[in-house]
Amino acid sequence: MLIIMILVPVAVLMLGSTAARGQPHPSSTGSAHVSTGSSTTPSELSSRRNLDTSPSSATTIATNPMQPVHIALDEVTRTARPQLPLKVSGRLVLLGPDRISNPEIRIELGRSVYSRSDLANLRDKPGAAAGLSYPTMVASQTMTSPLVPGALPEVFATSTNPNGLNLPAALRVYPLRITATGIVNGQRKVVGTTYTFLVWAPVDVTAPTPVSVVLPLSDVPRLRSDGRLTDDGLADLVAPGGRLDRLLGSVIPAAGQQAPTVALAVDPILIQTLKIMAGGPYEVATPSGPSPRRPNRNAATFLANLKAFADAGGTVFALPYGDVDVVALTRADKFHNILLALLTGRTVIANAIGRSPDTSIAYPDGGLIDPTTLDLLRRMGITTVVTDSRLLPPRDPEKTYTASAVAEIPTSGGTVRALATEQELTQLATTTSDDSGSPTQSESFQNLIATVASITAERPGLARVQTLALPRYWDPPAGWAHMVLDNLTTPFSRLVPVTWTPPVGPTVAGSERGSLVYPEWAHATELTVARIRATEDLRDQVQALKSVLCPGNSATAGTQNCQQAGIDGMENTLTSSESVVWRADAAGPGGADMLSTGVAGAVRGIRDGIRVVASHSVSLTSKHGKVPVTLENNTAFTINVTLSLASTDHTRLRSATGVKLIVSPLQKVQVEVEVDAEAAGTFPVDIQILTPAGRPLSADPPLRILVKSTVFGVIAVAITGGALAVLAFAVVFRLIRRLRAMRGGTPSRPTGAPPLQPAGVCAAQDPATPSAPDNQPGQRPGGDPHRFLRAGDPAAIDGARR
Repeated sequence: MLIIMILVPVAVLMLGSTAARGQPHPSSTGSAHVSTGSSTTPSELSSRRNLDTSPSSATTIATNPMQPVHIALDEVTRTARPQLPLKVSGRLVLLGPDRISNPEIRIELGRSVYSRSDLANLRDKPGAAAGLSYPTMVASQTMTSPLVPGALPEVFATSTNPNGLNLPAALRVYPLRITATGIVNGQRKVVGTTYTFLVWAPVDVTAPTPVSVVLPLSDVPRLRSDGRLTDDGLADLVAPGGRLDRLLGSVIPAAGQQAPTVALAVDPILIQTLKIMAGGPYEVATPSGPSPRRPNRNAATFLANLKAFADAGGTVFALPYGDVDVVALTRADKFHNILLALLTGRTVIANAIGRSPDTSIAYPDGGLIDPTTLDLLRRMGITTVVTDSRLLPPRDPEKTYTASAVAEIPTSGGTVRALATEQELTQLATTTSDDSGSPTQSESFQNLIATVASITAERPGLARVQTLALPRYWDPPAGWAHMVLDNLTTPFSRLVPVTWTPPVGPTVAGSERGSLVYPEWAHATELTVARIRATEDLRDQVQALKSVLCPGNSATAGTQNCQQAGIDGMENTLTSSESVVWRADAAGPGGADMLSTGVAGAVRGIRDGIRVVASHSVSLTSKHGKVPVTLENNTAFTINVTLSLASTDHTRLRSATGVKLIVSPLQKVQVEVEVDAEAAGTFPVDIQILTPAGRPLSADPPLRILVKSTVFGVIAVAITGGALAVLAFAVVFRLIRRLRAMRGGTPSRPTGAPPLQPAGVCAAQDPATPSAPDNQPGQRPGGDPHRFLRAGDPAAIDGARR
């Protein structure tokens, strides 16, 4: 029995919510699936990006959960005026198991609310609203049918002339109580209660509150470097009833009508992807390989509607290409990347709408921007920046009224007009859902418009600009965006352009904000500098490859070469990997890693097709020699590179600084690089492929070969030459002596020498001279060698002397 009592009310509530609306609303999530490493849907992204925005406490203003009847309001007169009837209508949904007879509705008015804080207290705390007195009866209605478990909800509708309520002739906000009573078990009792607000605007105020609205059209990057889509979820988002279709549809004017005063912040990659889908056929990456898709008509319709909005005078400005994290890039000193993203984004949007978008507006994600980045954007031509109001606190916190959103901030490039987003308005505008038991759209809008009215009522003679900047991935229920954007122009408020400059005068507030601050919680949301640097290292590799495929002097042929290689796609994908969507508080870095990995694979695939082939060792037999090297181009693209040979010992082996080569696709070229050996030995030589600018094409180690040289060195040559010179000198010297001896004839006999005897005659031995023993050293056997010499033979005499 207990289970039945629980299940029956739930079933009745679900049935009543569907039946009362005629048909179920499309899912508020828009069925957008992110397959880039994260299953985060855009609606989840939207809620996660609002840093301190939990579900609006307006959801707690619903019927007391202990009461058996839920009162759902389908219509409340948004702004009550004397000449218009005050209407309240809705449904009674039975939650309990008991039959309720003779149900009756009573609508009662409380005393006016004079401050935003009191209004928020009543809205956020049902107990506070229940504690008020409601002395004025507005209307009542008795239902003809009982509330029966399992039956459809009972509908009520009341209409009253407000002139009989004795309301003042001034702007007021009143709490409104709607009570349901009925007979249960023979007794009439209160069975359901809900609360809302009545905005009373009998006359137009002299200084209505200006409200500027920014509506982003953005989504998770899905375009890969090879032109394929990571998934086909975008097709669901632009289909009728899809998230993006609902957003853009809320601002498309009727034929011949002026576009609403709403600024569209458009994501360039979104538009680029939709153009690929509309032009078709296109391919979606799947685990089993590329999956072809036909041209998408809904994508073409979306692009046509965007152009129609611009043609009707609507304001369109481009987000940076890839919606890059400009604050993180500034912190990493990548200023050129920011400028390139701005210019590229504007070009993409201009091509889509047929005219130049507004180039003066910037809307950083969540309005989070630091002073350094603000200064940089101003020097890049940005003059209006939408910021988070928490970064621009009021100059005078003691003031009892809401400050103007406008702040004039001086920078090195000039003054920037900063617009502080109104956090409470954004929260009220973005937390509506179609969940059963949640406030209806009518109730939610009354909370929003009552807050706008209370801002005006604080100082009805002083116009203070307010900014409603909707989140990047806002996913409103069907019809909600229409309701919000179509009904902000009232007797006490009006829509103004984002770039609207209020006139100077006593009825318009000036700058009431203090200096721009950037708290630590905002810094913690950024992409890390390490991630930015890793992406930029990969971008440097793409740039090196680009200089090889399409150098500056290659003209049209080089441009076509790079297009075929997909260089632009690689650079754009790296830019999108630096998007704010990959922040930790959003989708996380998984999708960025997948995109970057795809680029890295494409770069390596081309680089690996360019390689050097050479023998492991080369021998030189002379001082000058040549090293044969083969360059292979196994890619489908013409390459322009420089081959460099460098020895580890430049003093002993030198080579040319580089050989420039242009190699056609799938071709190889053999070159002979001249080298000079200064000594004998074996020398390691590194062969490397360089870009035309002289940078290494790859971070991989160069190819190393060994050059063997048998050439003598300078010292060895000097020693050998010196030895030969000494030897030659000795030979010449002896030859000269011999020639002199031959020219001088028979030499004179030395003093004391015995006279020469004729041949065959033995000289008498001098008796005074002792006989020398035979066989003295240096003599032949037989005594005196002179005895064998013939008289008058100079050669013999000379030989004897020697």
